[in-house]
Amino acid sequence: MRPDGEPAILRRIEPIDIPDCIDVFYESVDPLYRRLDQPIPPRDPGSLARLIGHLLDHDGERAWLAESPSATGSPDTARILGFGSAWLRETTWYLALLFIRPEAQAGGLGRRLLLRTFPRAAPGNGSFEIGGQSAMVEGAPDGPAPRTSPDRHRSGALMATCVDSIQPISTGLYASYGIVPRVPVFTAIGNPRWGALPDLPRDVVATGFEALPEAVPPAETLASIDRELLGFARPQDHQLWSREGRRGVLIRHAGDGAVLGYGYVQASGRLGPVALLDDTLYPSVLGSLVSRVSPPGPFFALVPGVNHRAMVALLRAGLQFEGFPGILSSTRPWAALDRYLPASFALP
Repeated sequence: MRPDGEPAILRRIEPIDIPDCIDVFYESVDPLYRRLDQPIPPRDPGSLARLIGHLLDHDGERAWLAESPSATGSPDTARILGFGSAWLRETTWYLALLFIRPEAQAGGLGRRLLLRTFPRAAPGNGSFEIGGQSAMVEGAPDGPAPRTSPDRHRSGALMATCVDSIQPISTGLYASYGIVPRVPVFTAIGNPRWGALPDLPRDVVATGFEALPEAVPPAETLASIDRELLGFARPQDHQLWSREGRRGVLIRHAGDGAVLGYGYVQASGRLGPVALLDDTLYPSVLGSLVSRVSPPGPFFALVPGVNHRAMVALLRAGLQFEGFPGILSSTRPWAALDRYLPASFALP
């Protein structure tokens, strides 16, 4: 609702709306840090614009905004009050972004946008788990809850999101639909001490994606790793990370070439995503990744609280936790996070 009680209009996000969505994002986030007397995180509108554009390209039907009706009826004077966007990869739905301007909060607008991003039908032969029940969202996206499906246990579908821990109201909203808090995700920042991260074992090699032999097709190989650890393939996301300049490496056994995982590092120092089938390799794989770039500032990694190997390795190497952790919330446990480092809160 608008402050004067007039309902906001919901519509699909278009590419022309991206600058206004970025404005909503910063206008809704910055006051939270001011209220807590915390420094406002540095802005990166270019990265945010690329993310929203990526979501529109591949999941445009799950990208919605709310705008205030124009008093004159002209679309040029309408104001965007909030927006939400989710992505769907096979049987996994993930809320990437949901932000409301301060003056439009607490009126149910966030819930309306959330419901618009929900999956509208069961993927494949399954259905989604919402609020402890298998459900398919159909028909009335502004209603109080999706309808219950009679096929309660037919799918391994997952609904998830990552919420900043300074936003308990949002966390509670998602939990009311069964997307409950499960795993903290910490931000580790710093420059590893020389030699603190070990070299790869002699029987393990890391090969840049661009140097892989034709017998090792990157897309199929990455899909097999992602399905084992995350439960879904995501070729479109790997394409985005490549366009952003993240350097991907495939981790393999030196003898038989068996695939052990993959990792990315960016020239800026951002690590991730990193997906390893064997978590004991984390210290040496992280060492291999950081040796490939010389960033202008510190390295940066997101570390789930259950990823013991990566967390201990990075902290012992000299990185420190900064800021507030995110909280990964989901309708059921996301089992393989002990072997995974996300790329971001919005696109893990």
